[in-house]
Amino acid sequence: MANWSDIHWFYAVIEHGSFSAAARELGTTQATISRRVKALEAELGSALFIRGREGTTLTPLGEALRIPAMDMAKAGHSWDRAVIGARSTRRQIIVTCGELIGGYLSKYLGQLQKGLGGVDIELRPTNAMVDIASGEADLALRNKRPEAGQLKARRLQSDKYGMFSVFGAKTYFSDKEINTLDALRGYAWIAHSRANAQLQSARWITENIGEEHIRFRMNSTALVLDATRHNEALALLPRFIGSQEQHLAEVFGPVDGLAFEMWIVRRDEGYPDPVMERLIKNIESVFV
Repeated sequence: MANWSDIHWFYAVIEHGSFSAAARELGTTQATISRRVKALEAELGSALFIRGREGTTLTPLGEALRIPAMDMAKAGHSWDRAVIGARSTRRQIIVTCGELIGGYLSKYLGQLQKGLGGVDIELRPTNAMVDIASGEADLALRNKRPEAGQLKARRLQSDKYGMFSVFGAKTYFSDKEINTLDALRGYAWIAHSRANAQLQSARWITENIGEEHIRFRMNSTALVLDATRHNEALALLPRFIGSQEQHLAEVFGPVDGLAFEMWIVRRDEGYPDPVMERLIKNIESVFV
């Protein structure tokens, strides 16, 4: 019989897209995951992944086992949550969000827990989609309203959240006057990787600045933010993030016609939950 831990590693590679990404998310090494998946493949007598320069893809056997592995992963999460709940007299609420939002919320932990004595809050920033309905987390902050599932969703009530501005490091841009799009095109830019071309901010740069001015690309907004702090290049960032960075100067914005939403998502348990409602209000207060 297959080892559950090995099935866990197998599904982690599927969920996060690669062996290296799974290792980062789970706090282990790529070699460890590769070794355990190979052990599972040896037991099954066939490969689960095709490994190549272009990345990792599932074999027919891997594809056939994908859904059962996902079901087992969900059951495992539910088991772990039940064990934790049974052993603790305190309530634990797991909040998942993107890495950038996670970094922002981490600055306001006291505000998040206001009025929630006896409640422990765990932040789990990740760019992977977490299944709230199955109990992988209790609350999620997402840029898109869920279209299916037994979930409740509430749009974040804050006008400040969705605005974008152009930022640059104060070392290079604090004394610059940049009032037009033509002036913005005179500088190098940091933008998202082409894999994230569907993002509103990425489309705005392509349409208004032009790809010929993009000198550096990053695969996450958190990396774009970090690169902007230290280099002579501009970036389009959420205003509520950039304006808090002491090393950044807002050189243009807020940008007209560019905004995005955030939805606070949780399971629909079918009964009132005052503790969860208080936490949601606390989260909203952070963005006011």
